[in-house]
Amino acid sequence: MINWALPKNLYYLFTLPGLLVLLLIFSIVRRRTLQRVIEPFLLPYLQPPRFRLFSFLKVVFTFLALALFVIALARPRWGERLQMFKGRGVTLVIVVDASKSMLAEDVKPNRLARAKAELASLIDELSGNAVGIVSFAGDAYVLCPLTTDLEAAKLFLDIISPELMPVPGSDFGRAIQVASTLFNPGSATRALVLVTDGEDLGVNTEVAVMEAKEAGIRIYPVAISTPEGAPIPEPGASGVVYKKDKSGNVVISRMDERKLILIAQATGGRFFRLEGFSPVRLAEELQKLEKEVLAGGEFSGYVERYQGFLLAGVILLFLSLFLPERKMALRIPRLRLQGWVILLVLLFGLNTAWADVGGLMRAGNSLYHRQRYEEALSFYQRAEVLEPDNLAIHYNLGNTLYRLGRFPEAVNELSLAMIAKKPAMRARAFYNLGNSFFRMNRLDEAINAYKMALLANPKDQQAKENLEFCLRMKQQQSQKDSTQQQSGGKQDRKSEPSPEPKPSGGGMDKEQAERILQAIENKEKQTQREVRKPKARRQVDKDW
Repeated sequence: MINWALPKNLYYLFTLPGLLVLLLIFSIVRRRTLQRVIEPFLLPYLQPPRFRLFSFLKVVFTFLALALFVIALARPRWGERLQMFKGRGVTLVIVVDASKSMLAEDVKPNRLARAKAELASLIDELSGNAVGIVSFAGDAYVLCPLTTDLEAAKLFLDIISPELMPVPGSDFGRAIQVASTLFNPGSATRALVLVTDGEDLGVNTEVAVMEAKEAGIRIYPVAISTPEGAPIPEPGASGVVYKKDKSGNVVISRMDERKLILIAQATGGRFFRLEGFSPVRLAEELQKLEKEVLAGGEFSGYVERYQGFLLAGVILLFLSLFLPERKMALRIPRLRLQGWVILLVLLFGLNTAWADVGGLMRAGNSLYHRQRYEEALSFYQRAEVLEPDNLAIHYNLGNTLYRLGRFPEAVNELSLAMIAKKPAMRARAFYNLGNSFFRMNRLDEAINAYKMALLANPKDQQAKENLEFCLRMKQQQSQKDSTQQQSGGKQDRKSEPSPEPKPSGGGMDKEQAERILQAIENKEKQTQREVRKPKARRQVDKDW
């Protein structure tokens, strides 16, 4: 269906019949005037016979061109394209408790399912704000960085589950610390919504809350549970059983309301119980906070299609100038001034039609595959000028800048591409973002990027390999630092050349691949022993 940006301009079409009537009247008056002032036998000598068909076509082409110009003036639009905007809003991180106690059924159908439903409604109320999502149990994990794409953020709610939490328990302090890392350093307003059943088994919550207060983070705890509590269901051999402690007693998970109220008061937030909670009320509280400029918001807008109508009108008008009206004028006529003007406009229109975004992208892709990255970058930048909201352009720009060794600029471009709605592009953007962070020696951010790539595409084997390699490399650095501290820093060791992850869209050379495989093989046994140690060290008496 066609959407018109300026539909009122279509009323100009009604003037065309009036112009046609005026043209006919002028032609009749002109012919009668000539018959009156000139002898009839002289008329054939003064006025050569007409080409009736050409004269008719000349009028038709002229009026069709005028009609097309009017349609172009009304700016017809159809089809949708993802566009970005900048607005003012609040940066918000939603922290969701995914411990085993969230499966208790004192809230129907259970606490976690109810929390997901309430949060989905809350996110629907947060249009124009930036939202991030963190899931926690005994440890915390970033599922979604800050984004204004609320529909993408809602997708991460579905994957939250106690089965995916490698460390059992419920540590508020760790959750607050991890969530605090998502906020931008320059954010004026920072809000954290802590959705939990209110049972904290951590030991550093007070410290984390004070750090959040000093950072200007307001925490809004939401208790998805009842004061009476409920047992925690577990799958058993004979069906559902309830969790028991070491003494054999059934565990009853209850809300610690006092701690949640203290957290809210300490940070200037507000505590919500399930009985009086509604997403609209919480959204209204958040909207009271000071707004800041946010970038990267998305909306679907119609695609402008007036260019084709304008170009067709110019072509018809140009053709009408070359149609001869008289039989003696069969030779090619000389172009008058308006003819040259129309010719220049036509050539400009053809050049513009050729230099559209699709053409520039195809040319850039061809140069990129031929490893002519500087030239490809030029084409991508020209395409970005025409469509600055096209995420595919930012993705290609990021890859090209990565190839040129301009890693900070590549990070900026890929950070825009990672909010794409298509999971495939989002996965590739996170993957290449991880490569860029690695080349900048920012291992922690590279690890997070690879994790997000795997969330978007769990089958990405390259992301798995790069993530494992970065984790091993980080562990190796920690061991070296520990050894140097124990020896007083007196040892002077030569740094070994570190391999780099495989970039998307291109292969590693043979030497680089051999270095990676050798490093993984040499450290495999040691890594497996080290992986087991944290699990044994982080065991807790209460794992719910």
